[in-house]
Amino acid sequence: MPYVTGPDILTHVKKLDPDTEDDAWAASCADAIEAAITDRLDGVTPSATQIDRLEVAALQDGAACYVSRKAPHGVLAVGPDGDVVRLGRELLRECDPILYAIAPGIG
Repeated sequence: MPYVTGPDILTHVKKLDPDTEDDAWAASCADAIEAAITDRLDGVTPSATQIDRLEVAALQDGAACYVSRKAPHGVLAVGPDGDVVRLGRELLRECDPILYAIAPGIG
């Protein structure tokens, strides 16, 4: 059973009337989260409690991925000297602490 799906993400971000592009993007985000979790677990089987926690975290990460479509390269900030800074984030920001607790060294 997947940790997160495209329809889960669309419901979470309150996209009530998604079009085919929304559906495809949500599915891509879910696939990316699933693949990243699978890679990080590297064959380790989480407990039922850890799975429950991963499902919640995966939903949060999937939603963050979905809304990043509006800012694909992160948030842009320009400092007082004109220096440009982009703020990005890790794909599994919410899942990483759980994955690390399952098997230290994951990630």
